[in-house]
Amino acid sequence: MFSNTGFYIKTGQMVASNIGNAFPKAFQDTFKVLQDRCPHKSYQVVKSIIESEMGGQPLSNIFERFEEIPIGSASIGQVHRATLKNGDEVVVKVMY
Repeated sequence: MFSNTGFYIKTGQMVASNIGNAFPKAFQDTFKVLQDRCPHKSYQVVKSIIESEMGGQPLSNIFERFEEIPIGSASIGQVHRATLKNGDEVVVKVMY
């Protein structure tokens, strides 16, 4: 199930949510894992995306701390905890 991404994960999430009461419980239960346990991208991919979006700045110039393991992932992105250089704790949503 996890080998497909994007559209297929989003479709599975809709089945799990049972939008319009169109799907049987067995389908909902099967696709429920797509609600909050989607596969995440590697730290290297995430780091590359952030650095590219920030004009090539190294991650270490932006964050004092950046957790490599996401706290959540979905069909089009994931979320990481981080601490800015000024000490503010933030969450960073990375879309791909």
